[in-house]
Amino acid sequence: MKSVPLRGLIVVPFVVLTLIAGITLYLVSTITIANVANSVGIQYIKEVEDRIYGHVRHFTAPLSSIVDINRNAFSYRPELLDSLTPLASRLYEQAMPYPHMTFISVATTDGRYLSSTRNPFKTDHHSVAANYVNKTLTMEGFEYDPVRHIGDKIEKDPSFSYDPRTRPFYQDAVQAQGMVWSKIHLYYGFPTLGIGLSGPIYDQQGKLLGVTATSVALTELDDFLESIALVDNAYIFLAERNGALIATSSKDELYTIANGITTRVSLVTHPDKVFQMASKQLESGAHRLEVDGENFLYHVRSISLGYGETWLIGILIPSSHHESVLAEHNQAALFITLMLFACIALVGSLIAWYICKPIQRLNQAANDQNLESIQKLPQPLSGISEINSLSQGLHLMADNLADIMQNLDKKVAQRTSHLEDENENLLECSITDELTNLHNRRGLNQAFERTFKYAQQQNKSITFVLCDIDHFKGVNDKFGHSAGDLALVEVAKILKSHLRSTQDIVARYGGEEFALVFVDTDLNHVIARMNKIRQDFVAKPVFDNQHITMSFGITYIEDASSTSQQMLIDVTDAKLYRAKNSGRDKIVS
Repeated sequence: MKSVPLRGLIVVPFVVLTLIAGITLYLVSTITIANVANSVGIQYIKEVEDRIYGHVRHFTAPLSSIVDINRNAFSYRPELLDSLTPLASRLYEQAMPYPHMTFISVATTDGRYLSSTRNPFKTDHHSVAANYVNKTLTMEGFEYDPVRHIGDKIEKDPSFSYDPRTRPFYQDAVQAQGMVWSKIHLYYGFPTLGIGLSGPIYDQQGKLLGVTATSVALTELDDFLESIALVDNAYIFLAERNGALIATSSKDELYTIANGITTRVSLVTHPDKVFQMASKQLESGAHRLEVDGENFLYHVRSISLGYGETWLIGILIPSSHHESVLAEHNQAALFITLMLFACIALVGSLIAWYICKPIQRLNQAANDQNLESIQKLPQPLSGISEINSLSQGLHLMADNLADIMQNLDKKVAQRTSHLEDENENLLECSITDELTNLHNRRGLNQAFERTFKYAQQQNKSITFVLCDIDHFKGVNDKFGHSAGDLALVEVAKILKSHLRSTQDIVARYGGEEFALVFVDTDLNHVIARMNKIRQDFVAKPVFDNQHITMSFGITYIEDASSTSQQMLIDVTDAKLYRAKNSGRDKIVS
């Protein structure tokens, strides 16, 4: 081994420890600052997220409130549905406070329909739609009249056949027997998505009277997300659980129309890679994404609208927004680290000089290979008490060193031999069953694992047997546990006598249960051996002229690589269970 100067041995650890301490300080500082910066990013996201969450809840809450109010009103006063016309004013007044409430409607079981309607882009234009005024089941548009409720017909609005009982909002509510959200859809004639909530109306006896519903245009949510002031290159989206987009902070299209077919844009199909990557992680919580070399802090939060409907808020901000906080603090941490390194290195050098001088004299005396050199060292040798103690100890050690060296090798050899013997005894005890001298469960596991690997590597067959003494509890109860122990010992002898000592395995699996393992042995041969074992039990009592029987479960695998140890044990255990339950003293293979 190459020797090193004592001064270096003292100074170098100082330098290394200083370096480690400095790097640790720097890393801790960096991590702490990174965590703080990350917390700033999360806090920013959560503030934006809370605004969106509150706005969406406030935006959708009137739908359930209005449907619930109307359901209760018509349930307790079903006569209101006898003539729907007066209800136009009720529905009109309910819609007035909510500019984006496009429809508030009621449909009866006889097919009559009345709705307060509003253009989602002309929120001041309010009208009434009904399908019973001039012709049954024919939808027409009317001006709202506060006196007559339903005013003049709007001639420019088309008339068409309309039976609400065939519409999804009606059928879904009746089927659900409660409040239900419609699928988000494109409003007919308007470039915006919408969603509705409907609920069935029952009288106090539980008879269906009809369905009341509300619908709202989602363009307001799109406008709201666009209005939020974000950091550069940040993204916000509202989406359904399947990733279909409801609104985004950008002005991208939320649907496409081709050949008259409307297709919703989802996160997966969005042209922006950031949204595509976001689609891969829609679990609530904080995530990190990398898109074209740019890292994003990504947070997802679910919004429950009730009645089984859940939306997702997704916010992505570039990591550069909050990681820029690191720059100045990292420079300060690096400067402090360098100063600390220099100071400790200087102190280490001074200490090394003070310590090294007397130790060098000790070293010279020891290298002289002369006990007199050690004895001539001045006392005290140094102002350091530990070095003086070392010098005195060298004087005392010199006298005893020869005798110690002569006896040391012999004592070490004796102790090593003793320890090896003890280790072998402990290992043998740990894998051997004390009563039967067979492998115990641990010994079986070790031997079985080696045998199983051998069978797999050599493409050999393997057979696993579990056997159980029938009615063994009765033996213990009738003759006592000592007799039961004698029976277990005798069973172990019989089982072992029918095995190939170098190839097969027998072990006490637990209690009165034993396990056997055969490699490269034909199944019929194994079954024949088990039958011979059964014959031995018939011919020979296990104690005091008492005979026993055993039940056997056998599993044979042609190719050991096609299964696992645990599967082999589980299948065999099930077969043993069948043997026990089908009368005992049987072999199930």
